[in-house]
Amino acid sequence: MKNRETRLPRGLMYELRKFYYDTAQANHPGALAALLHLVSPKQILYGTDFPFRFGEEVNSGLAAHHFAAGDL
Repeated sequence: MKNRETRLPRGLMYELRKFYYDTAQANHPGALAALLHLVSPKQILYGTDFPFRFGEEVNSGLAAHHFAAGDL
């Protein structure tokens, strides 16, 4: 990437950790584990991608991850 040091002086990971992410396509164990490696649960938002995916699928994925009640 051209001018990387100018555009991302603290690096890409620093910038990625500032975003908020949703659970629409990230509600299975691998995606949640990777996401939680990047950000805290406070930066994860509930999302379903309705009507293409339903809340039940997201709910079961979140339940299987065993988040703490406060994180949910």
